[in-house]
Amino acid sequence: MISGRETTTNKDIIEIGLGSIGKVKIMKALAEEGKMITIYTLHKKTHLKRDDIKRNLDDLMKIGWVNQSKLANVMYSVNRENEYVNRLMVFFMDVGYIDR
Repeated sequence: MISGRETTTNKDIIEIGLGSIGKVKIMKALAEEGKMITIYTLHKKTHLKRDDIKRNLDDLMKIGWVNQSKLANVMYSVNRENEYVNRLMVFFMDVGYIDR
């Protein structure tokens, strides 16, 4: 998942994935949308700076939590095939952070 490192532990993945409020907001926005969205849409939903969004998305893609697709625009979505993402989404729903 993360290039340039011999071993990536579960702790590393969680700390990278949840290491900032921006990443949590991005994961929430992507989960609520349920489809691929642009950085512009993420900016509107999270009110984060575009540079912060790009940096956070890079980290989230490195650990496999976010997928990127280059169509007419670069689009992003949560990786629903990732075990950590699925557990995070269940947690978000259980505590009322996102709607079911």
